[in-house]
Amino acid sequence: MKKVIYSLITLVSIVFLAACSSTSNTDKANGDLEKENGNKTVTIGYQKGNTLNILKARGNLDERLKEEGYKVEWKVFAIGTALLEALNAGHIDFGHASDANSVFSQAGGKPIEYAASETPYPKGVALVTKTDSGIETVSDLKGKKVAVTKGGNMHYLLLKALEKEGMKESDVEVVFYADAAEGSAAFSSDKIDVLGTWDPYLSIVEDIFETRTIVNGEGLTENRTFYFGSNEILKNNPEVVKIVLEELENSDQWANENKEEVAEILAKELNLDVEPLIVANERRDFGVLQVDDEAVKVQQDLANSFFSIGLFPNEVDISEAVEPNPTWLPTNLK
Repeated sequence: MKKVIYSLITLVSIVFLAACSSTSNTDKANGDLEKENGNKTVTIGYQKGNTLNILKARGNLDERLKEEGYKVEWKVFAIGTALLEALNAGHIDFGHASDANSVFSQAGGKPIEYAASETPYPKGVALVTKTDSGIETVSDLKGKKVAVTKGGNMHYLLLKALEKEGMKESDVEVVFYADAAEGSAAFSSDKIDVLGTWDPYLSIVEDIFETRTIVNGEGLTENRTFYFGSNEILKNNPEVVKIVLEELENSDQWANENKEEVAEILAKELNLDVEPLIVANERRDFGVLQVDDEAVKVQQDLANSFFSIGLFPNEVDISEAVEPNPTWLPTNLK
């Protein structure tokens, strides 16, 4: 029980600190990458625990861009939605957000431009239950309380899992939670039957409780994170974006070969035990990909799924936010 309480307190702390850290992200990053003193600055938004966080920690991008006459300014955000809002407002030049975050941003009428994609991470999102719940398959979810964040990647997973079994969202009692800490607390107190969550919080929940995975994203959802750039940097400074993506790919390949060291880096960033992060890293591959036709197709399905249940009023065309022949892509990604 002490382990459960301590771990839940840690989750609350992560969410709280991340939220506080995002409040300082109001300084404007000029679209032409110029500061008043004449030094060119690239402002990058990131969320703790993700690939841009690894890139920042390693420092290879800072060194590479310094050689080209640029300074990198890093800004941390609690959630992808806030990061995309900052990008749209011109406060940052480049950043990342989840598949669902980007769809909702576009659905809200905010212009976004996909720069690249991370490698799919289907095992990093799952619906889990306690081993003594009696729930073993998706069909067993009928009438059960399933907790997800509204419009999150685990919400999409739930929709796809139910669809595969010929079921609808109305066949389960969907409970929405605000953040990972709230969802984990509800799971701990048995207020819900099933928790939908994502790594690294998924691995933490698996470490705290005796759980059974009902379904993860394999064969259902790719669970991608995407990279985005401001219109200004993508159109007027594509060479800078190319360098960012090259160094991301270099960092990702290093991460694939050093997953325990990556876990140690992220454990310090997130103030977590390293063991759950090792588990999370072992079920993913790091890498940068072009936003190709397949990625657009998968994103479109996500958008269509959320539109079909009324989460936004108008249909979204993902292709409108994707440049067909991007000039900023490194040669090995084309």
